[in-house]
Amino acid sequence: MTISTSSSKAGKAYFVTLVLLAMSIPLSKFTMSVFQFVLIIIWFMDGFSGEVVNRFFRKSNPFVAVLHTLGYVFNHAADNFIAKFSQFFKNKTALIVSSIFLLHIIGLLHTSDFDYALKDLRTKLPLFVLPLVMSTMPALSRKQVLQLLLFYVFAVFIGTLFSMNEFFKQEFNDIRSISIFISSVRFALNILFSIFILGWFITIDKSFSWQWRVLMLIAIIWFLAFLMILESAIGLISFIIILSLIAAYKAFTITNWKKRLIILVVMIALPLGFILYISHQIKVLSHAERVNFEELDTHTALGTPYVHDTINFGIEDGKYVGLYLAIPELAAAWNERSSIDFHGKDKAGQHIQYTLIRYLTSKSLRKDASGVQSLTPKDIKAIENGVANVNYLENPSIRTRISKMLLGYQNYVHLDNPNGSSLMQRIEYLNASVHIIRNHVLFGVGTGDLPKHFEKAYEEINSKLQAQWRWRSHNQYISILVGFGIFGLIWFLFSLLFPYVSNPANRHFLYTVFLLIMMFSMITEDTIETQAGVTLLAFFNAFFLFAASRAGLKADKSDR
Repeated sequence: MTISTSSSKAGKAYFVTLVLLAMSIPLSKFTMSVFQFVLIIIWFMDGFSGEVVNRFFRKSNPFVAVLHTLGYVFNHAADNFIAKFSQFFKNKTALIVSSIFLLHIIGLLHTSDFDYALKDLRTKLPLFVLPLVMSTMPALSRKQVLQLLLFYVFAVFIGTLFSMNEFFKQEFNDIRSISIFISSVRFALNILFSIFILGWFITIDKSFSWQWRVLMLIAIIWFLAFLMILESAIGLISFIIILSLIAAYKAFTITNWKKRLIILVVMIALPLGFILYISHQIKVLSHAERVNFEELDTHTALGTPYVHDTINFGIEDGKYVGLYLAIPELAAAWNERSSIDFHGKDKAGQHIQYTLIRYLTSKSLRKDASGVQSLTPKDIKAIENGVANVNYLENPSIRTRISKMLLGYQNYVHLDNPNGSSLMQRIEYLNASVHIIRNHVLFGVGTGDLPKHFEKAYEEINSKLQAQWRWRSHNQYISILVGFGIFGLIWFLFSLLFPYVSNPANRHFLYTVFLLIMMFSMITEDTIETQAGVTLLAFFNAFFLFAASRAGLKADKSDR
């Protein structure tokens, strides 16, 4: 049995749906699902003939024509199903790529929580559906591939505009919440990939005029600036590493020694400059100037004695938080300006007195009545929302991100408190994961039992993480190891790398970069445990292997 050739209309519908799905990845979880469902319908009805249906209605009465039409639709869909699955099973690469989903099916064999397992399988369904559809549908033209990539980048750009609107409102208590459509981490991955797509358009593909390339360069700068505002450590670090790897590859493949020298300098300067910047910021932010207590004021303007504490409150942004404390005066002044009592908690669940003290420190204000009176209504609202540092609102940047990490580290070291610090919480996630792996190293705990085992592990290791922070591994490789054991992890890595390693035609620049982005992200995130992450991986993995690879985007000398 052979697959019918797609009609022009069906081919256009397929392409448009792929474009809409690509644009949905950074913008809408709902339409991600909708357009995957539409793809399945198009896949079933590929080659459907409207002329056959018209003939039914011309030669029969409406009732009989409807019956014939239903029969034709059913038979056509059934024939397509059989023929396309036959083609799919003959495609070794498609089978291996989609086998990640099979791994989760096998994990049902030793699962007790089928409710969670089925929910997880629904999330992972794109890992099977998208390779199946793209490997058995007609190839896209080169023009269509370029158009899809442009529409995708445009959707990412639109997403950044919505996020900047949230940023300018400054109604958030965590900069990551300005990513309103998908999680900030997954959005950062989309931005990072868009940067390299535009870079490919500018430097390698050159299908566009110089005016377009100038606009693309401006977009790259915009995206990089946005990653800094988003405080995306994984995005910026991945960008530097991948750019350095590209430079290293170029340095060893070109013969012009001058160009090679320039590339080697760039390759070394990028990561070295970033490391020196980080080191300098850590030094500046974690050390305060030596205090001469004899030179400090002893009383407030209202006559209240100051307490100068350089031990218990620590250092934040290079300042001692505990200097110029006049707690009774501070409490009275705060209660006059806010409906939340000084001894109560802010909207983020933190003790508001400490939020206030840190916020005043970040604005270089004293912790007394005059300090509170200097706060604007916007400042009061921010403190009530749980924002403990004015820079979290007004100056989000890598420097601010480092400051948060240092504060989390101080709390973890001095107070043994990992809560509220994403970096320190990851240590607890790792401890819980290792605790589970020790007893399930070969085959893991199964597809549906991860939440139950993590809950138990946190109790058994006496973790101080609060319930709302007791998450999973936050490392996709470790999550796979926990769920499916060492054999599952080996197969997961094989399914990711085999298509790239086994076939030189798959080693296209964009696919190489995409694979690096996804695999780097899996070190710090459960990338495919969310709809946005799994759809990003499944879509572009299938796109480059089965659609774009047949449209003139396979590896060639210009990509090397």
